[in-house]
Amino acid sequence: MEKMKLKNLFLIGTIAAGLMAATPSFAGNTEGSIEGNRFLHRREYKDMKATMSRIEKDRERIAFHKAEFKKNKEAKLVIESHMSKKEIRKAKADLKRDKKYLRIDKRDLQSDQNVAIRQSNLERKEAKKELRAAKKELRKDTRQGNTADLKKDAARVEYLTLKKELKTKQSEALKDDVYAFFIYLDDEISDVV
Repeated sequence: MEKMKLKNLFLIGTIAAGLMAATPSFAGNTEGSIEGNRFLHRREYKDMKATMSRIEKDRERIAFHKAEFKKNKEAKLVIESHMSKKEIRKAKADLKRDKKYLRIDKRDLQSDQNVAIRQSNLERKEAKKELRAAKKELRKDTRQGNTADLKKDAARVEYLTLKKELKTKQSEALKDDVYAFFIYLDDEISDVV
């Protein structure tokens, strides 16, 4: 009897420690903060960074060709000023295209994160559902006075309670992390656009 209690406690402790060790860290340290954010290594974010640098280059091209156009017009060079106008139009078209790509990449990243949040919420709800079923079984065994199953059910309820709390914390941390990242991203985009 005493060995059974120790085994159950050891099992619950081992499972809880395993869950905690396998849990990725989110906000609260440099791994979860913006500096070490896992989104920074995503393909969409890298594409966005490349697009932002192209936007800056497009703006520099526009400024350069406007200066050339102004210089050619003052020198009354008709063909050269016409060519500068063409280059300005091309640079503006490139700028418009790059801004559109930036919006699309951001939308794709938001969509991916919304899917991850929904999945996290589903896992949290599933853990809650399992806990409810285990508590129901525990109450049933308590009413029937079934002591053999009572200890096993109590251990299962304890394990599922820890699992539910862990899934809830993970879900909240993911939402906070995504929210913080998109604030950071919006600031970065507003600097460029």
